[in-house]
Amino acid sequence: MTQKGKIYCFQADYQASTNFDETRIPDWLSLNVNWQGYCISTVPWVADVARILGILPIEDTPEEWINYLESLGLKGVTQKCCEAFFEDRLYY
Repeated sequence: MTQKGKIYCFQADYQASTNFDETRIPDWLSLNVNWQGYCISTVPWVADVARILGILPIEDTPEEWINYLESLGLKGVTQKCCEAFFEDRLYY
C-alpha cells in the first residue's frame, strides 16, 4: 500500500525542456525555477484527491512521477532529496 501524503521533489533541465509550458502546471505540482533548472515538488493533499477523482492516473511512486513529469515536457528529470530541496528554497 502506498503511503498517502508523501511529498516528492524533483529537478529538471531547464534548457532541455523546450516543450514544457510552465503556465499549464497542474495544481498537484509546485514549480520554481532557479539557476539549477526547474524545481518541482508534489502537493500530496491535492494529488491524493486528484487520484481518487481519476484526474491523475498514476501511482504515488518516484518512478511514476518522473514519467508523468516527462509526459508534461520536462527533460532530465531526477529525484532530489526533499530536505535539501526545501533548504535550498530558503535562500530564494
